Amino acid sequence: MKHKPLIVCFFMIYLITLPVFCYGSGGESLPNAAVAGNSYEFGPVLDGTKIIHDFIILNKGNAVLEIKKVETG
Repeated sequence: MKHKPLIVCFFMIYLITLPVFCYGSGGESLPNAAVAGNSYEFGPVLDGTKIIHDFIILNKGNAVLEIKKVETG
């Protein structure tokens, strides 16, 4: 029975912080990358041939989108 005040305290903290974790603080600015066609098939290519394809990446968020690393698959 001596743990009841502690449990009630944690429950109250949970209830107070729940909206922040579920909905954010409301003032957050986040980037949101959207790629039109995330893959492209080049077909047969001779070894050593330079090939190029442009991928269009849109930022549909409300903060700066930084692309820090790109890898080929």
